[in-house]
Amino acid sequence: MQMAKKKHIIDFPEGRGRYWYLFWIGKVKYDKQRKVDFYFYNKMMPDGSWHNNIDYNNWVVKTVPVSFLSEYSIGSLYDAKEEKLLPLSHDNSYNFTMHDSYYMTQNKFPLIGNEYFIKNSSEIIDNSFKYLKVFGKNKFKKNRCILISPYTILQYLFFYNDKLINKAFSGEILSGFNLDKIKTYSGLGDEIGKEIGELHYDASKLTKQEAIILAPFFFIKDEKGVKFLWSIYSHVHESFFNNQKEEGSTYLNISWEFKKYNLGVTGKEMYALDSEGKKVDYLLAYRITNFTFLNKQPYTVDEIRLFPFNAKNSTKDRKNHDPIDVTRPSIPETEGLSLNLTKDTANNNPAGEAVNEKLRNPFYIPVTIVKRERQKEAYSVDLQNGDNKNKDVIREIENLLEFADTVRENIQNTIISIGNFEYFREVIRILKRNYLDSLPNFNLREFSKNEIPLPFQFVEIGYLNKYIYFVEFGNGIIGVFNKELFLRIPVENLFLLGSEFNDYENEIKETSKILWSYIKNQYSRDYIARGIVIQLGAKHDRPRKGDGSITDREELITKAALRTAKKLFETRIINNIL
Repeated sequence: MQMAKKKHIIDFPEGRGRYWYLFWIGKVKYDKQRKVDFYFYNKMMPDGSWHNNIDYNNWVVKTVPVSFLSEYSIGSLYDAKEEKLLPLSHDNSYNFTMHDSYYMTQNKFPLIGNEYFIKNSSEIIDNSFKYLKVFGKNKFKKNRCILISPYTILQYLFFYNDKLINKAFSGEILSGFNLDKIKTYSGLGDEIGKEIGELHYDASKLTKQEAIILAPFFFIKDEKGVKFLWSIYSHVHESFFNNQKEEGSTYLNISWEFKKYNLGVTGKEMYALDSEGKKVDYLLAYRITNFTFLNKQPYTVDEIRLFPFNAKNSTKDRKNHDPIDVTRPSIPETEGLSLNLTKDTANNNPAGEAVNEKLRNPFYIPVTIVKRERQKEAYSVDLQNGDNKNKDVIREIENLLEFADTVRENIQNTIISIGNFEYFREVIRILKRNYLDSLPNFNLREFSKNEIPLPFQFVEIGYLNKYIYFVEFGNGIIGVFNKELFLRIPVENLFLLGSEFNDYENEIKETSKILWSYIKNQYSRDYIARGIVIQLGAKHDRPRKGDGSITDREELITKAALRTAKKLFETRIINNIL
């Protein structure tokens, strides 16, 4: 693959090597213009070797305009002699599936202190830095905890465009759309069955390509895309302008609430030591290689139509382009631009690399721009519900009524409705109150989502220097496990274990298998080899109507939770660590 000469050139001092390796992207600064810190190490050779190749005593910080983010990512290698960026290696590629929302974490960055990371990292990466912390496997089934900077996420989505980067930091992305006129409607005629989204953008602020790139965010379900776009500007704005300082600096932060997606990354394998001095494997993500929603329809619409206004070539007789009411629009004439088809709309390839058409952009939804002379025929549709839609609604109501009758006929045998996690919390509360608090040297720790950002709930039970662990998956079976000799498991290692459990849950997603039984049957030997003992799980003892003479819902739940807590204490805790 040939090297590609790029437009953002950086001047470097003399070094032992001619190459400069971008190890970290730091804070955004505001000094007349928005800039960002790049941390480079000097490198002797362009290959992927590290020992005796990087001069860790020769590193520089380059403060450059934020537009440089379109070409430079963590892991970029710059040839100072030829003034070229070299291709990134994709050797260390990992993939993972996210079914639940993983939010940006603000815990201490795990690589701080690593001798092969940036020097003085504790001073450079403060508590304001938030990052995505997930778990993935590579082609060799090698597990890693993956650390993803918000810059890396944005560089995949649309920070490959210089102008969009500047507009994101200045707030022009959202102001470039007329959100008061955003709407959706059902297609008519040849488009029956389609939901169409209509969005108006300011052609004086956004180009056609920029509008097409951004449009899908406005129609992602639950408004998570709009929150994401807004967060890029709002966080920087708050940091810079609310503190009344002429100069300011802050790490970029984003709202990341997406779920049900596949993500692929490539990066540098590194490690850090946990609180017990044991090695934990990490991957510092350089670049996202693919992003795909698992939901076949992650949008509220099937198609997006863009209507430009304030175009430079608009006619003087504006009244001819004002919206008019029509009962049935003709199919609007478009300019033939589509997000998943047009080359210029998603040029998010790594610097110096050829573009892989299949991995251009995660948003596979038709986006078209309606020509100005045809807009008046597509505005303000008088929406009429057809007979088919009314019949569907009536049919759904009839089905619900039939279901309700069935429930009423069997009410005496119906399990009391309670969420599995709510039930688990009640079990742990009773376990602590009725058993552990009355015994010396016992302690119980519930891990928060900030500590272990997984869709599971972990609990640690300790007695003197012995520990056993419970995990609730939300499926009615409590997992039980411990380390050899009942030693304590650090939080980082618990997270890695939980990420593996999440992976196994995906393996049986389309089957009738029970997760903890599957883990115990399939992977017990693997875990024993790693010093982890997978024990027999504990089933929820569910509350039922007619449980003795009790009729109150809360009492029924408490009675069932008492039975489960007693079972956990007698058969798991006493038998293991007491």
